[in-house]
Amino acid sequence: MKNRRLARFLAIALCAAMSVPAFGGCSSGGEESSSAGSTGQSSAVSSGSGSGEKGDLYIEGSEGVTLTYWIPMDSVQTQNFSTLAEHPYFQWLQEQTGVTIEFIHPSYEQMDQQLNLMIASGEYYDMLHLPNYPGGPQAAIDENCFIDLNDYLDEYMPDYKEALYCSDGSFSAWEWGAEKELYNPQPQPSFLDTCTTFDGSLWCVTQIWTDAYLPESGPVIRKDWLDEAGLDVPQTLDELEVVLEAFKARGEDVVPMNLGTYGTNGGDGSIISAFGLYADYFTMDKEGTTVYPHAYTEDAFLDYLTLMNDWYAKGYIDPDFMNRDDASLEAMFLDDRLGIYFNQWTTPDTWESRYTGDQDFEVVAMPLPRMDTDQQLTWVNGYNSEPTNYTVITSSCEHPEIAAAWLNVGFIKEAILRHTYGIEGEHYELIDGVPYYTDVVFNGDQDYIFSCELFPNSAAYNSYRSGLLRSSADSAEVLSPRAEALTTWAQNASRDTVWKYVVFADDGWGEFDSALNDALTYAQPMVLRFIIGEESLDNFDTFRETAKSMGLDKAQQAAQAALDVMNQSAGE
Repeated sequence: MKNRRLARFLAIALCAAMSVPAFGGCSSGGEESSSAGSTGQSSAVSSGSGSGEKGDLYIEGSEGVTLTYWIPMDSVQTQNFSTLAEHPYFQWLQEQTGVTIEFIHPSYEQMDQQLNLMIASGEYYDMLHLPNYPGGPQAAIDENCFIDLNDYLDEYMPDYKEALYCSDGSFSAWEWGAEKELYNPQPQPSFLDTCTTFDGSLWCVTQIWTDAYLPESGPVIRKDWLDEAGLDVPQTLDELEVVLEAFKARGEDVVPMNLGTYGTNGGDGSIISAFGLYADYFTMDKEGTTVYPHAYTEDAFLDYLTLMNDWYAKGYIDPDFMNRDDASLEAMFLDDRLGIYFNQWTTPDTWESRYTGDQDFEVVAMPLPRMDTDQQLTWVNGYNSEPTNYTVITSSCEHPEIAAAWLNVGFIKEAILRHTYGIEGEHYELIDGVPYYTDVVFNGDQDYIFSCELFPNSAAYNSYRSGLLRSSADSAEVLSPRAEALTTWAQNASRDTVWKYVVFADDGWGEFDSALNDALTYAQPMVLRFIIGEESLDNFDTFRETAKSMGLDKAQQAAQAALDVMNQSAGE
């Protein structure tokens, strides 16, 4: 999949897109853009109390300066605000820093189009959120769109620098209390390398987390059905087959498990990871130096197809798995018709809260099944240290030092508390100096709270701890239900073969993406035909060679070439 946030950059994670008809630099006052959430709206943060008192995070030299910030709003925000200037966090930030922000809100659908208009004119807003620059960040630096932030890092961005370089979790150490022993957070590798271009330019301020994330998607299983059958949660493929047989025996209307639209378990990699494969993308070695052949071309993939073909014939797999979307699968699961739900992002406690049927409906997270109990899986879903939710400062900005200092505030403790935990005494309490959410957050509308009262997903420090604690008031003593599920999905698995961050220079991404898509256009329907029995497994070798010739070999070679150049540049 293409990570649109990084243009010619690849990663397994997130995506975005953008739009704007009028452009301006610093102190560009109030040019009207399109409406918020659809075609963009321009509005400045109001001055709060108007008392003239400087906040604790005041930025010297900000008097009379207005910075323009091109950033979309999410769907919850657009339902509650016409602009982020109305958001309580940004109002607090203006009061604290003295910096006035004029927000321009493109729609996600039009962002690329608006960016192209800016590029054509050579005029940009001061700060751009998630610009999908053609050719990537190095081209954006060379073509005078993004500025190199190295010149501002020491003087204006010391807190961002500390987070950027952190590789041992120390940046967030103040945030943890007694619960740290329960969650045992592992350090996230430094973000520095992936935020610098080939020539060493620091091109963005990115959201950074310094505690490594656990996988946030994985399978869930009906524990009440297991109990009725006298079975435990399956750990191996053999145990899973016994469970599937028992679930099938519940009746013709019961589907033991889904499989993912393309027949390879989707983003969580369940089942296929036991074969040492992941088919939704390429994988690479632990050191990030070698791109492995695509799963479709490996001998082990025939073993996987053989097992899935057998299970499909026995009725263990949803007969219409290739046509199911999330909504239909959720309906089946909540309607007592689906026993194991692969490739989903909802934890058991949430599923149970949504159930309205008449069965016991007890759901638990299921680990990715293995060949045997001694197997260590080498692929599991997760997040790399790479630019996500990033912001760049452009060459049109007349006060880049103010913009740099303002973006740095998101990594200062006072601002982290405000955008992640909220208002002390209302959203959180400090216990021995450590923030813990109150019942207002635990029992409130969290979609609204975390979008419209807090702002934890900006180009700033992103707390993994807060997400783990969010679902349980007792999480200082016991694992929260969410953390328990994520821990289960990470069980017996490492990220050794997960695709690492790769930069494609010039036209490299286009060549890679085109070759991969050409091959998948042929291969993905063939995979489905193998599983449902419309194509004989005897034809696998022909399938493999055709897929390789149609683009899988070319895509692998293009990825390897880009990886070699990136690693060579990093070593110089």
